[in-house]
This record gives sequence, C-alpha cells and structure tokens, in this order.
Amino acid sequence: MRQLRQILTILAATPLVLAAAAGAAPAGWERLHTTLFSNVGREAGLPHPIAMALAQDSDGFVWVGTQGGLTRYDGYRFRTFQHQDGIAGSLPGNVITALVPAADGRLWVSTATGSIARYDPATGQFQEFPEPTALPARGGVLSMVGDGSDGVWAGTNSGLEHVDTAGMVTREAHHAGDATSAPGDRVRALLRTSDGSLWVSTVTGLMRRGAGAAAFTPVPLLDAHGQAVTDEVVALTQDSAGRVWFATVRSGLGRVLPVSAAAWGPARLVPEASPQALGGPLVFCLTEGRPGEIWVGRVAGGITVIDAATGALRTLRHNPLTPTSLGDDSVHALMRDRTGLLWAATNVGVSRTDLGTDAVDTLLPDSSAGGLPDANVLGITTTPDGRAWMGFKDHGAALLDPAAGVVMPLPNVASLPPGGVVSITAAPDGGVWLGAGTGRALFRHDPRTGQLAQHAFPGQVVGPVIYGLPEGDSLWFAAGPLVRYVPATGEATVFRHSPDDPASLVDDSVNVMLPDGAGGLWVGTRRGLDRMDGATGAFSHYLHDPADPHSLPADLITTLLVDRHGRLWLGTLGGGIGVLERPADPDHPRGVFRRLTMADGLPNDNIGTLLMDGGGRVWASTADGLAVIDPDTWATRALGRADGVAIPAYWIHSGAALPDGSLIFGGGGGATVVHPDRFKPKTERPPVVVTAVRVAGRAVPTGTMAAPAPIRLAPGDRSVEISFAALDYTAPEDVRYAYTLSGFDENWTEADATQRMAAYTNLPPGRYTLLIKAGDRAGDWSTPVKVSIKVQPAWWQTLWAKLAAVVLALAGVVALVQVRTAYLRRRRAVLEEQVARQTRDLLAANERLKDLANRDPLTEIHNRRHFMELAETALTLARPMGTPVALLMMDIDHFKQVNDTLGHSAGDEVLLAVVARIRALLRKTDVFARLGGEELALFMPDADETTALAVAERLRRAVGDTPYDIEGAGVVAVTVSIGVAAGPPTLPLKELLDRADHGLYAAKRAGRDRVAAGHAKNKGPDGNRQ
Repeated sequence: MRQLRQILTILAATPLVLAAAAGAAPAGWERLHTTLFSNVGREAGLPHPIAMALAQDSDGFVWVGTQGGLTRYDGYRFRTFQHQDGIAGSLPGNVITALVPAADGRLWVSTATGSIARYDPATGQFQEFPEPTALPARGGVLSMVGDGSDGVWAGTNSGLEHVDTAGMVTREAHHAGDATSAPGDRVRALLRTSDGSLWVSTVTGLMRRGAGAAAFTPVPLLDAHGQAVTDEVVALTQDSAGRVWFATVRSGLGRVLPVSAAAWGPARLVPEASPQALGGPLVFCLTEGRPGEIWVGRVAGGITVIDAATGALRTLRHNPLTPTSLGDDSVHALMRDRTGLLWAATNVGVSRTDLGTDAVDTLLPDSSAGGLPDANVLGITTTPDGRAWMGFKDHGAALLDPAAGVVMPLPNVASLPPGGVVSITAAPDGGVWLGAGTGRALFRHDPRTGQLAQHAFPGQVVGPVIYGLPEGDSLWFAAGPLVRYVPATGEATVFRHSPDDPASLVDDSVNVMLPDGAGGLWVGTRRGLDRMDGATGAFSHYLHDPADPHSLPADLITTLLVDRHGRLWLGTLGGGIGVLERPADPDHPRGVFRRLTMADGLPNDNIGTLLMDGGGRVWASTADGLAVIDPDTWATRALGRADGVAIPAYWIHSGAALPDGSLIFGGGGGATVVHPDRFKPKTERPPVVVTAVRVAGRAVPTGTMAAPAPIRLAPGDRSVEISFAALDYTAPEDVRYAYTLSGFDENWTEADATQRMAAYTNLPPGRYTLLIKAGDRAGDWSTPVKVSIKVQPAWWQTLWAKLAAVVLALAGVVALVQVRTAYLRRRRAVLEEQVARQTRDLLAANERLKDLANRDPLTEIHNRRHFMELAETALTLARPMGTPVALLMMDIDHFKQVNDTLGHSAGDEVLLAVVARIRALLRKTDVFARLGGEELALFMPDADETTALAVAERLRRAVGDTPYDIEGAGVVAVTVSIGVAAGPPTLPLKELLDRADHGLYAAKRAGRDRVAAGHAKNKGPDGNRQ
C-alpha cells in the first residue's frame, strides 16, 4: 500500500509536464487578447504609492495596506487610516504587512513594527493585540492567515502566533531538536488549505499541521527528479483543484498535491516555472486567477500567469505607452475578489482587471508582443479559412489568425503609398483588395505568391475607395459614385447621380453596399438608401423625412445587414438603427422603418457596423461602446467597460463575423472581439454601502452593509451628510444612484457617480429612513439599503417639557412660546425658499453668461476666444503623447455677394446651413468655431496632414456639392476654401493658425473651392490635394 501511495504521488506530480509535452497550448484568442487593467493611486487618495497588502471585507470594501497607512477603497476614493500618537483606537503603525478579513466587516491588520490589530466598523477604531507577556518581542509581522473561526495565525520574526476571535494571543511553543514542534524562527508565509491544514514556511523549510493535529510535519522540498533542494518558501496559495502552489527564493515555483483526504505528497518544483522560464527568481506573491491559472507577482518582472494544465506562461508588464497596462512591474500582493476581479498591489498604487469577462477580448497595438501594428482598424474582411485581414490607418494591413493566435503584417507593406488602408476586401479567388493611400490607390495581394500589385483603377474619374464588395468575378466599390470593376479585363462601370434622371444614384457619396438577395444591390450613401435593380440598373430611393417617423431614420448610412428573417438593417450617423419592415409601395413611397435609438437602449446613435451572431442576435458598434439586440423582442442592451468593452468608439463598416462564431469590430484604439456564445449579461446588482457619515461636521461610525449604524442627531446638530457607493469595481463611473428620505422627501433624488452624498439640514425632530439604491446603464436598480436617522428634539420640544410648562407656567406663556415657535418655523421656511430661489436664479444667470461668453450667438458654435482656449488645452494634452495635430481655416467663397444680393437674413441662413453640414462630419474631440464673418476654424487632435487633408476635402465636398434651399431666397450654391496646417503638438497655436491662414489664401488664389496646405516659412509645401 505504501508503494502504491508513492507511485500515485509521483504520477500526481507530473501531469503538468505530460500535458506540456503533449503539445497543449493556450487557445489563439488567449494569445491575442490584451489583459486590461484599471489603475488607481495617489490621485484617488492613496496615502502612499507603494501598496503592500490587499483584502476584501465581508461588506465588499477593498482594503489596501501601504507603507504610509491603511486605506479602504469604494471604487471611487480611498479612505485612509493612519497612526496618531496619543489617540486611542488609531492604527498602531503605518507600514502594513498583511490584511485578513473577519466577520461583520471587521479586518485584521499587521504592521512591520510587530503590531496586530483588528478594525471594527461599528466603532471606527482599531483594537491592538500585543504579544504575550514575558516573551520576546515579535520584531515584525510578515504574514497572516485566517484560522477558520474568525481568528488569525500570524507569522512573526519570533515564530508563529495565534489570536482568537476573543483576542486571546498565544505563541506556538518551539522545542529545539523537535522537528514536529512549531517553528521558533522567522515565519515567511502562511496558508490554511480547504482541509483545515496550516502550512508554515520559515528560513529552515516548509511544514504542515493537519486539522486537529498537535504536531507539525516537515514537507520535503524536491526538484523534478526527486532530489532534495535547500531553499526558502516565500509565498503559498491553494488553487481550486486543491493543489498547493509555492514560490521559493532561488528555485522558482512548485506545488504540493494531495495524496488522500488527509495526506499530502512532497513539495516538488515545476520545471516550467523555473527561474529561467520566469525570467528571474524573485517572487512576492501567488494567487489563482481564473480556475487553473496561477498568477505570480514578481519583484521586478510584472505578473507571470501559469496555465496549470499546459505549463504555458504569459507575462503581464507595465507599458508606459498603454494606460490600460499593469501599473508597475513590482507586484507585492495579489487578490481575486468575490466578483472575479484580480487586484495587484504595486509600487505606484493598485491595478485591477476583470477575469470574468471572457465573452469580450480586446486587441491593442503592441508591436513588441505581436499585437496589432496600429491603433486604428479602418476595415476588416474574412477569408474562407477563418482568418481576417485588417486595414490600418498608418501601418498598412495585417492578417489575423485566431487559430494560431498571431497577427502577421502584410508582405511588402512598405510598398503601399502613405495614408490609411481605408477599405479591404477578400475576393472569392483568395485575393485581397486594398484601398490604400487613404483609398486613392487600389492594390491586390495574392496570399499564395505574396505578390502585391497596384491596379490602374480608380484613376481620376472617381474618389477614394472606402468600401468593397465581391460578387462573382466582379467587385463593387464605394468610391464616391458606385463602381463595378472586373479585374480580369480592367473594365470599370461607374454609376453616378444625374439630376436629370430620377432613377440614377441618389448621390455620389456611397458608403456601403449589400446584395438584396434578388440579383440587385442595396446601396447606402450620405444622402439616403438606394436599391439598385439588377436587371435594369435603375435605383429606387429611401430618404429621411423629418415629418414621417416611419421613414429612413437618417440619410447618412454607415452599415447594412440582413437578419435571419430577411429584414434589412441599417446603421446611420445620428439616427441610430433602422429596420426595413415594409418596402416602398404606392401607399408608403418611403417604406416603413422601425427605429432603434438611445431611447431604446443604444449607447449612442452613431452606428459603426452591424453584425449578426450564430443565434440571430444583432450586434452594433457605436461611438460609445457596443450593443446587442434581440431581433424578435427588440430588447437592446448596451455593453461598456463593465462588460469588458475597452475601445471607446468604432469606425464605420469596420467589422466582420468569423467562422468560429466570433465577431470583431475595429475602432479607434484597437479592436474588440466578441464571443457571443459566452456572453451572459450580468444580473447581480452591486451592494450599496454607506461609506461615510458626518453629523454637524463630525465623522461618526458607519456600521456595516448588513447593519448600517443608526444615525442620531442631538438637539444642537443641524446637519447630516451620508456618503455612499455601490461596490462595483468593474466600471464604477457608469453607476447611477438615487435616494429619498422617507418621512421628508416626496420623490427620489437621482445622482451620478460624482455626487454620491445625501445632505440634509434643519430636519425636524423625528424618525426617518434614508433609502439608497444604485442602477446600471440598462436602467436596472438594486434593492435599496436602509439607514435609520433619528433627530432628537430639544428639551423644549419634548412632550414632558411641554407638560411641565403647562403645570409650571401660565397658559399665556405657553401660548406665547407656541406662537413664537410657529413664527420661527414659518420664517425659516420663507428664508429657505428665498435663498433657494435666489440660488437658482444666480445659477441660471451664471450658466447663461458662461454660454454667451463662449458661443457665437448666430451659429451656437465656439467663438474665437473660446476656440483659442480649447485649442491650447488640446495642444497641451497632446504633447506628452507626441500625437500630431491639425488646424483647418475655412472661408465661404463670395459670401459678400450672398449678403449683397439676397440680404443678410438669407446670408445668415446660408451660414447656419454650412455650419450644420460641417458639424455632422466631425468627431467629438474636434473643436469647431466661428472666428468672425464667414470665417470658420477647426482644430483636430490626433490628426496628421494626410488625415487633415482628407477631412478638409470631405468638408469641402459636403459644403459645396449640394446647393442650399433657403426660404425666401431659393436655391443658393456656395463653396468653401480651406487652408490646412498640421504638425507635432510642440508647434505653438499661433504658428498653426498662420500656416492654415497661408493655406487658405493659397486656396483663394488658386481659384477658391479647394483645399490647400499651409507650411512654415522658408519651407516649400508638399503640394495641395483637392
């Protein structure tokens, strides 16, 4: 039997090696996705940048021990506790070494100076537990672990101690020469496993004491070959499979496997986690992240994640260029909280990542780690073998292979012209077509030969290629007009708008196409939706009618989709989503569309791409996250940071459905991959807790989540402030709040995450109940937490005082007091109403003055002064990152003639219409202003000259391509000249303005209605693009 047990022990110690030898490896998406961290530190009130210990109490608060005090985090701010000399109940020391949660919101705390204390939220104080008398001083507490009965085991520099829940402190006896006695030297790490065993590591080795046992058993430390190893264990943890993992000073990581319910094998080192594999020997901490993943906090190497099944390693490190990377590479403590977030204590604060969002992966630019080559994914197309080609703004194109977990740049990418690959299309023959040079040059890549060849199309007869659609041996391109291109012959058929032909294309601004299933084509433009008859080539039009709620939601179409019921879905800019429920007919010439907007649950009405998953649900990328829609019930749910969506906004028609069922959306900052089969909306609402209470300016204990402390106001206390938070650490900034004081308020008061406080003054005596609840983006609210408030009356307000007054005083005195009291109450109400009214009037007046000072009164866009302020601010923000900026100066051509011939009223209407067209094409980050008269300016962060010229060209065409129908003046055609300046953010704003001004005058001199780039003095221009 003993031999059998030895054999089982050896076999149990080797599955990691066997699995790795069998070639097991992480899935492709696991290699590709980026682990995203949220980092918080001094800016949120952390008292010291170096975080040493982590714990989550029974209420859900996250506690952080630092080298400058203990602090409690509620998702927004840290509340700090520090040692104060001479103050009873304060923190016993400021350098925290370990934290262990206890029942009822209490917390065990140890310090580097040897103190052990317990925090009680009912009193807001710390109770200290010194070492037993007549024994050597602890000399410092290095580790603590719960004992399973609300007490703790503490590892000190003088041995092992136990503090029970009643506060009784005992030091385990050490007997020299007895290997089964408790250690008498420095205890480095402690662990209590699920079977009740206590594991203790010291400078002399590792030992274990089983549940209920009196003696310790030494645990031998062996290498992979069974040879004894002399080393010190510095960290311990147990995974969900029951295995004990340990880290050593010099030999890397290992684990101990249970042999039976009461027996354990030796501690064996794991070759896959050797110091050579880890990149160094020094480790601070261990914990299990996802089941089967061991997270290793390194002294200077970030976090190493070990797959227990395969032995595969991946490292998470700080990247100064990526704000969502690990905050720092020195990780002192790791903790997984109850909601699945993994927390890391580092040298610059605390980092956290959500391990529960496996339905969403984020792909970020990171050339050093095989990530995306560019932050802006402008287009995506899939190949039959399950891979995806991606076009980028600044780095050509790349092939994404989900199965292999790699991103491979396009061969010969350097031969592409400058400018983004704005369209990318996979043809049935395996070729990939790229609209490079911002769509002005067409290339074909042959994956079989690696050849990249340019085609003469589009030439000079059409605009940039921004979208492609394969059809048989032909290709459809959106290139201003609609183009059908036959690569074999080079023949190109152009479908344009003709004012004389109502059956022609509605507008030469095609964005997207989709087969209609009947040999024809759906065509989305900036001026409406068209259906092309495949037999006749005639176009029928669907246009937006403001007076018809069932017409097209908006004219600017960005994406098209046919759902499993055969209905056409379309995304728009500004109008949300439209679903064609009834095609055009004589009774409904514009068709019948169902509209889905922010009112229905969309996060934004600017839609980028629509995709359908294998279950028939429709997914939408927007300018503010993603959304998923049930096409049967129309239930719409927005997805944001709490769901793992880290990309803030997405490009139009940049997305694809992959053969493995995944959906990929390209955005500004990277790409988001959704695995619909894993998506499960979060239904649990985070608990709401009271984080602070102040009565008449004095802080009072808050109690616990289960039993918030009753609040009592003495007769002299005139105010009470209750701060609160929902302990949702995934995306606390998205949480909404509402509160009401039962017995005082008539309605609920709603507040956002920045206004988490209920304040009341001069409450009448009585008993009240404050109800507080939290809600998410979907509008679901938590169960309200109840806080009891009692306002004690003054002596003259009590019943006994009134009765005594009746007995001891004359009835007239009583009446006088009552009259006086009533008068004071009425007077107070009048004064409060006057103050409230004056305050409201003052706030409203201030808002009006501020708006008048910053906006042009006619166009309501920024005026010159505010534009200069905003542009300077944007330049300051761009300088640390080194991102380019651009400035456009625009002047309406011959505008004086409009005023002179049609009158200034008509001129104002024309100016308003021009501004409206320009605003519709701008990003949220762009700064748009009227500098005076007909002169406009646009400041564009994160835009180089190529991008700025392309934007300027789009603005010029938007302004001048279509005349304006001005009431009382008829149809008016105006054009605009635009000067462009671009450069690094180090350029002064004045130089950008001067360059743009020179470009504007160059455009004017060249004949107006064009775009010209302005350049610095003594430098020739690169050339004007029109």
